[in-house]
Amino acid sequence: MKLFVGAKGIVYKNGKVLLVRESSVYEDGAEEGKWDMVGGRIESGEYVRDGLVREIKEESGLDVSPGELVDVFDGFPEIKGEKCHVVRMYFLCEVATDEVTLSTDHDAYEWVDPENVGDKILMNDITEMLAAFVSRKL
Repeated sequence: MKLFVGAKGIVYKNGKVLLVRESSVYEDGAEEGKWDMVGGRIESGEYVRDGLVREIKEESGLDVSPGELVDVFDGFPEIKGEKCHVVRMYFLCEVATDEVTLSTDHDAYEWVDPENVGDKILMNDITEMLAAFVSRKL
């Protein structure tokens, strides 16, 4: 079983949190159409926070400074027909601008009120991460 380590950003500005929707053309995707936070896999030899900054820039065009580690989750999705173990670390990330430029991994984005995301279908850990953000009253 392959092990992947990922870092995700709870990217926020003015009390809103950035969510992105997984695109059908994302070749390593396992959750097409679901909403997630930006971030991704850490490369071998890369520091976690450096990988987080790189992934957020690649996926959204945003420059962030990672803050506190909020939580760690893991799961066992099937990626390209293979069962994998994915470990995700979530960090608070404040940004100066809300001008997003998406990569092809995602087909939509939205700055959401973390207490009301509407009828979006969220990836596994996102509801808990939104609640963690709210509890910090940022």
